[in-house]
Amino acid sequence: MRCLFRFILLMVVIDPRFSWSLSKEEELYWLHCSGCHGLKGEGVAGVSPRISETIGYFASTEKARKYIIKLPGVALSPISDEELADLLNWMVVSFSPQKFSFKKFTKEEIARQRTEPLWEIEKERLSLLKTLPQKEALSRSWKKFRLDPSP
Repeated sequence: MRCLFRFILLMVVIDPRFSWSLSKEEELYWLHCSGCHGLKGEGVAGVSPRISETIGYFASTEKARKYIIKLPGVALSPISDEELADLLNWMVVSFSPQKFSFKKFTKEEIARQRTEPLWEIEKERLSLLKTLPQKEALSRSWKKFRLDPSP
């Protein structure tokens, strides 16, 4: 599967005609997110959590939005603030199981928050999970992708 992904990614980079059916946000996701989170947001055990069916909840509160933006893979990504805002908005819409009413991420919000990446990820996420809607389901999803499944 990884070989197929790398081949497709290589073809997109070498020959832009192969990306004609992908939106700008899909291309950004493939290039900057799918290596860890999977092509469909399914996550990779011990590497990164599932974002499909969960990311919408993280766009629902200011504290959770700040958390997403400050994650090292997000905050340090080599794309512009505007591209990152568009990508996060696309992810919430594309990976949420239902229509979510959420405040769209803006390039100004991204610029403010990404300057100080979060390094205490697990501690912050566990604290945050207690405050979000669907906290039990989100906690199970997080535990599934941790290397050490103990609480």
